[in-house]
Amino acid sequence: MEQLRVFTFAPGWDLPTVGPFALKLLAWLDHQGIAYRQMIENRAARGPLGKSPWIEQGGLRMGDSDAIIRHLAAQHGLPDPTRARNAQEAANLFLKAAFEERFHQVLEWELFMHPEGQREMRAMIDMQTPPLIGGLVLATMKRHFRRQLQARGIGRLHPAEIAAEGCGMLDGLALCLEARDGWLDPGGPGLSDFAVWGQVAPMICWPMATPVADHAKAQPILRRWHENMVRRDRRLAA
Repeated sequence: MEQLRVFTFAPGWDLPTVGPFALKLLAWLDHQGIAYRQMIENRAARGPLGKSPWIEQGGLRMGDSDAIIRHLAAQHGLPDPTRARNAQEAANLFLKAAFEERFHQVLEWELFMHPEGQREMRAMIDMQTPPLIGGLVLATMKRHFRRQLQARGIGRLHPAEIAAEGCGMLDGLALCLEARDGWLDPGGPGLSDFAVWGQVAPMICWPMATPVADHAKAQPILRRWHENMVRRDRRLAA
């Protein structure tokens, strides 16, 4: 079998990539012991669906992290983790969907619309682009995400409402982890842990002070969950 190559955004904030959906995919691959080579590509438009991550293996090019996981699970004779077999798994998949859809908008807002997030993004872009280009790149990204977040709904809210919603979702996550002995999936981390962690880990790790990220950092159970995830596989720490 030809080598599996996984294309992701660059590492950052002590994580192997800053991409939330790529973090999910890498964590799942590591948990299953599936060998891969991580390829750094910050231009998501080069992928088959125009987004990150994607994989290449032989003549196959595939995007969408869940589709990739379903494909690789079948390839390696594993159960499809994106399909529920009981009520607990169904509840976990609903939680996964909430964080990958709604909470992801909160993350994008804090990263691209909040002034502290914009400063961090400008610094990261300046490290990867020629002089005088960083400001133009950031302005283009801000316009893109402002349109996206307006269309998806959260960009129409007041910043205080966005922060309250994100913090409320983190409070709910903390209650779930506390009730389930520190993991969302029974018996240890599974796809719902990897997916939700992929959305929360950047906020726990990034250095800028933004409201929802600060709330995540202030929750001991969320920090322990993150630390346990990284401790299980040191490749999840850059």
